Amino acid sequence: MSFIKSTKEFFGLGPTAVDVDDPYYDDDPHYGRAEESLGYGARREHDYEPAPRAAEPRSYTPSVLAVELHSYTEASRIGEPFRDGDAIVFDLTRMEHSEAKRVIDFAAGLCFGLRGQMKKLDRLVFAIIPEGATISTYELDRALRLR
Repeated sequence: MSFIKSTKEFFGLGPTAVDVDDPYYDDDPHYGRAEESLGYGARREHDYEPAPRAAEPRSYTPSVLAVELHSYTEASRIGEPFRDGDAIVFDLTRMEHSEAKRVIDFAAGLCFGLRGQMKKLDRLVFAIIPEGATISTYELDRALRLR
């Protein structure tokens, strides 16, 4: 055998010699159903309990909270009450412009994630309202002034 042939065989590039015949090579594959195998019992159509009904949503009247923020680290003062279903009016007038933008982005993300609504009430004064809440602009303004 030449050096090239032995190198081809070593790397699997040459023809292979089949010395042993596989007795099952020519047989057709048999694919049975899972029920026919030994590991499964009789098939049942309804072997589960229906899912319990979800509790009826309780009626909740959201309260309006006024929050004045001084830095982005206080953003949780907006997020936690909004997540609980309350409307938030927040004042960003005493913040740096870059941090105010971050808080506005955070509030917009809250509204998107929880399907709320965001309103601009004044320069750097915003309100976020949870889904399904009907709160007038007058109520939002009044909550901010009562701080």
